[in-house]
Amino acid sequence: MASLAPSHSISLDRHRAELHFAISGLWTKASMEGFLAELLDKAKPFLRDRAPFSALGDLRDFVPQDRATAQVIRDSILAGRDNGLTRFAVVSSAPLVRMQYRRIAEGVEVEFFDAPDEARRWLRSR
Repeated sequence: MASLAPSHSISLDRHRAELHFAISGLWTKASMEGFLAELLDKAKPFLRDRAPFSALGDLRDFVPQDRATAQVIRDSILAGRDNGLTRFAVVSSAPLVRMQYRRIAEGVEVEFFDAPDEARRWLRSR
């Protein structure tokens, strides 16, 4: 990773009911809340239709976050679960990021992958 500056992208595959995002860098609680609000806005078609959906998070350039930021992420994942999130594929080979996401995504079906193609195959495997 060249920079710890936070960055992100979000896309939606309505046909497959998938929310895709890539996130990198080190985030403050406030900046993460802004990103999560944007993510929620993108997920509104699924929430409005009360449709189950899955998520693919590309965290290859993400670093472990402080406790307050991790808690905001956890709250968002649990809210997603309560509103139709069925599976969450995380792309990251960093052991500390995987460990943090295992802890904060407890209660959601989450799997970890080294590459986005593997993650997409898993999301679409059922």
